[in-house]
Amino acid sequence: MNKQQEIARFLSHPPDGEALEQFCDNDELLVWIDWREYEEDLIKWFNEHLAEADQIVCETKEIDKPRGVDIVLTSKEKSMTIPFADDATDRDSAIRTMQEMIAPNYQIRWFMESLGGDTLAFVLLPTAQWTELERQFGKEKVEFYFQPVTSDSVMFQIGMDEVFAKIDARAKERPGR
Repeated sequence: MNKQQEIARFLSHPPDGEALEQFCDNDELLVWIDWREYEEDLIKWFNEHLAEADQIVCETKEIDKPRGVDIVLTSKEKSMTIPFADDATDRDSAIRTMQEMIAPNYQIRWFMESLGGDTLAFVLLPTAQWTELERQFGKEKVEFYFQPVTSDSVMFQIGMDEVFAKIDARAKERPGR
């Protein structure tokens, strides 16, 4: 079963309990990122889900700022320096920049069932496959479970009050309830 079919099966009957655990254990589908990961590693993990010709080159350059490094991402078409704050690198900026690098051909989406953990799950698919899933199941349902990463996405740097508020809101909005 390919990735799009796995997600379609999930959306047809969103699992819970052991079935959800099995879905979450699918390392060929989900990219799990811990809040302590190095940004270069998460770029490598996303690259494993891209066609070889579309992979992003990640280069670390030492700089004279408190964070100590710049990370430059390069593809066939463009090059971007991840826009970190002066004092630290962060996963959110790295993931948002990776998304910008692979758009419009691919999309990274945050698997929202991982909300609230210190390790979050993401799915990277061609944009055409996400579009087909939205056509088949509705944009609202797909985005409820697989939220697009945008330039405004806050995933790891979200405050705990906001995490709990989102979890409560999701419980009330859960499709099929």
